[in-house]
Amino acid sequence: MVLVAVSLPGVPGVSPSASLPAAALPPTSEPTEITLRVSGGKPLRTRGVMVAEASSWAPSIPAWHEVSLYQTVDGDCALAVRMLKKAGSEPDIHHAEIFRTLEDALSWLERFDPTADLASDFDASDRRISTVEIALMAAALRQRADAVTRQWRCLIGELLYRFAVPA
Repeated sequence: MVLVAVSLPGVPGVSPSASLPAAALPPTSEPTEITLRVSGGKPLRTRGVMVAEASSWAPSIPAWHEVSLYQTVDGDCALAVRMLKKAGSEPDIHHAEIFRTLEDALSWLERFDPTADLASDFDASDRRISTVEIALMAAALRQRADAVTRQWRCLIGELLYRFAVPA
């Protein structure tokens, strides 16, 4: 299931589709302080308003993504991608970037690899694990990656559709 909420106050040239089943965010035109987490780095700080939020959560997948898009007071677009994992021992992974345009932010999302942050459950160099066991565990990892990729494509497809500019 992909959930997308879009609110577009003050974003020129962007029109949300009213025909898709998603609740719009409450319109807020007052910029607020925004702090975006970055795994392994300093958080990004800016001021602005959230214009879109999406989640690829589904009960059957081991990990999912949440995307938040902000319009900054400087006219830039701030983008946050968070990967959450069902395994309680694994930390969430956070990515954040600031782009000059909405088009740049959406292009970055299209190129983003949703499987890059998936961790394997094994060490292939461990000599105690047989080749057959490694092959089976690699196949299981590939299945998890495929499920995460399918959900990501649905999320990005919905988000890009919401931001499609009429010709």
